[in-house]
Amino acid sequence: MSYNSSLPADTTAPEEIRENFRALKEDKIVAANTATTADSATTAESCTGNAATATKLATAVNINGVSFDGSEDITITAEAGYDDGHLLSTDGYQKLSNGLIFQWGSSNLPATGTTVAGKTVTFPIPFPSACLQAYATAAGSVNSASGYVPVMVCGTLTSASTTFSGDSNGTVKFTNTTKFNWFAIGY
Repeated sequence: MSYNSSLPADTTAPEEIRENFRALKEDKIVAANTATTADSATTAESCTGNAATATKLATAVNINGVSFDGSEDITITAEAGYDDGHLLSTDGYQKLSNGLIFQWGSSNLPATGTTVAGKTVTFPIPFPSACLQAYATAAGSVNSASGYVPVMVCGTLTSASTTFSGDSNGTVKFTNTTKFNWFAIGY
């Protein structure tokens, strides 16, 4: 918006409106609630402290452990405690910086022709200290005729592997290769 000097002066407008237009004509900053003006070029000179000439903060602040005073860019890294390595795939893991490791994957129970089938799963990476827990969920039936989904049981845990067994509770024989998904946690 700019001032148009060819328009006639409006002497019927209230004084504060006329003052705002006068300031616009003279390219000055207007405080609308009081209709007072200030030269835009001299506004910074009336500041106190280091506000008018500041090139950095008077006192630096820490942002995520990095000192910042405004004089240069800083790089903020992710907060500690999250990613200390990972493999995001069907059989994968997530290591946390506190040592905790989550691992997951999928495998198949063999078609054994019996009511129990087992499969040893090797973890994507060995747990440095111990595997605390492992769980599995069947993702298919033991045979096509029954549609029975086996109960999954975790065997002995080691830092590198575990054995999962599927059990049809003695009722149905494993004639299908039965997929299962597993999850393990350790450190």
